[in-house]
Amino acid sequence: MTRNLLVLNSLFILTASITAQSNFEFEGTQRSYYMEAPDPIPEGAPLVFCLHGYSSSSELIRAYSGWGDLAMEEGFVAIFPQGTEDTFGNAHWNANLGISETNDHGFLVALAQHLQETYNLSADCTYSCGMSNGGFMSYSLACEHPEVFKAIGSVTGSMSAQDFGCTPTEVVPIIHLHGTDDATVSYESGTGGSWGMEGVPSIIEHWTGLMGTTTVEELALPNQEAIDLTSVDFLRYAGSPGGQEFHHYRVNGGGHAWFGVWGSQDVESTQVMWDFFSAQCAGAFTSVAEEMPTASWLTLRGSTILVDRPCTVRILDAMGRLVAQRPMRVGDLWTPNLSGFMLIHATDLSGQKVLLKSY
Repeated sequence: MTRNLLVLNSLFILTASITAQSNFEFEGTQRSYYMEAPDPIPEGAPLVFCLHGYSSSSELIRAYSGWGDLAMEEGFVAIFPQGTEDTFGNAHWNANLGISETNDHGFLVALAQHLQETYNLSADCTYSCGMSNGGFMSYSLACEHPEVFKAIGSVTGSMSAQDFGCTPTEVVPIIHLHGTDDATVSYESGTGGSWGMEGVPSIIEHWTGLMGTTTVEELALPNQEAIDLTSVDFLRYAGSPGGQEFHHYRVNGGGHAWFGVWGSQDVESTQVMWDFFSAQCAGAFTSVAEEMPTASWLTLRGSTILVDRPCTVRILDAMGRLVAQRPMRVGDLWTPNLSGFMLIHATDLSGQKVLLKSY
């Protein structure tokens, strides 16, 4: 099959995929970003920002993170913005760090809203994550703009001294991956100075306190590769009144790395963050399901799912991973393996959604 290449306004479109390097003017400055997405972009698709680390670049994190490939597979838009130079000449994100006057909060919010409008993307499924300084910035967005970024993720990042202790207008779900032997952003004591001296345990305590979580589960993940001398514990903080959760992957012996690419092969950073974001998009981290346990067209009887209209039913586990999915017709019965906490998410042909929880 022959592939046709169309070049238009720096947009390169290949069969079934879009890769673009574009500029966006904000406060008189041209800011650049890469975009990866399926072609055509599904209506109402999720939007994920991936922010590079200090002195790094959008091109580099785009190359190693794997977010672009996942966007093609899962039908969302991945964005890799480029930071500006700080007072030391290093590319950075100004997460209230006091090292520049750059308004990165305003830029990232404006860019997200521009992309939502331009490509008809979901405002309810817009997220930010990042490596190191990109993780700091994602936390800063959770503090200041939870109305735009509905969940955030951090890999080896932390919170600036100014951001720590923030009390946002709404609290978003958070996923954080961090190595206990990180020599750049210490697991126990942060980085110091304006970058903050709070470690991961303090950050977890702050956010789970805001969420009001009441339960914590700890699970040792399988050791995929013994030679890297690391292991991973998954800690899930849940039971909050609003449904928000904090997921933490503690990489024992891990350093300053994008886990799954280098540093530890026991957890795939990009995949677990997408699983977490997609669970939020499906409604896993809200109290909606508890307020509306059944609907006229979706019913759970024991372990059997019944529907009274054509729809697609997806089942997510406690870690936000897709367990099963199938289209259902009127009168269909489906008895999947519902073990422990499960979220049952159904979407009918008109786009109406119903959420149920199984325990």
